[in-house]
Amino acid sequence: MDASAELPDYRDDPHAYEVEEQSRPDEMAMIDGVAAAATAVLDRLPAEAAVLDLCCGTGLSLMGVVGHPHARIALGVDNCRSYLDHARNRYSGRSNVSLLEGDAIDAVLPETCFDLVILCSAYHHIEDDRKPSLLQRVYDVLSPNGRVVVGENLLPPYQPGVPDSYSAAVRLFYEQVLVTALEHDPHLPAGVHGLIQRVAQYGYDGDYEYKTSVDIFLRHLPGQSARDRARS
Repeated sequence: MDASAELPDYRDDPHAYEVEEQSRPDEMAMIDGVAAAATAVLDRLPAEAAVLDLCCGTGLSLMGVVGHPHARIALGVDNCRSYLDHARNRYSGRSNVSLLEGDAIDAVLPETCFDLVILCSAYHHIEDDRKPSLLQRVYDVLSPNGRVVVGENLLPPYQPGVPDSYSAAVRLFYEQVLVTALEHDPHLPAGVHGLIQRVAQYGYDGDYEYKTSVDIFLRHLPGQSARDRARS
């Protein structure tokens, strides 16, 4: 029996998604890092800041933000209804949180500009030919003094357009993911191990997981000044 069959499909089931996330020290460190960076941005912003989380999923990436006294509103956008339902339950007691079902690139937003935009484990869920449009959308909705916090799984360098090169980079990435997961929990359940492998397969297939490297990410940023800020 396939051990991964013990868990529902990660793409549509918020429980499976959070089990996979929480089994991975690398992923949780990224989420914690995004929360710390977003908090530092909000500390420097005046009160009444508007926060946008694109591809918010189940709302994990908003957990360290919504309680900040400067966050007037926190809007999460995602195209997965079951994930958003989970997030709505998570934030049912938070009057400053709203959640919108829609595409991150063209959803109609209730506000025209945001002081903080969060992309946490989001960029690699956007198809490669749409990645520049996602980053342009972020640029377009920022307030004049707005800031962006990005947390992302970035592959080792590979040759774009060369499937074997891309697959090798995905393999190296997920081999290390499994090493760190097993170091964190030597008794990692077989179903969770299988779920991580299933997510890796999405990356190989270019189905739901469209991984990329840091160089490609930087090339997708809109404008030289944005690239300079990303490197600083």
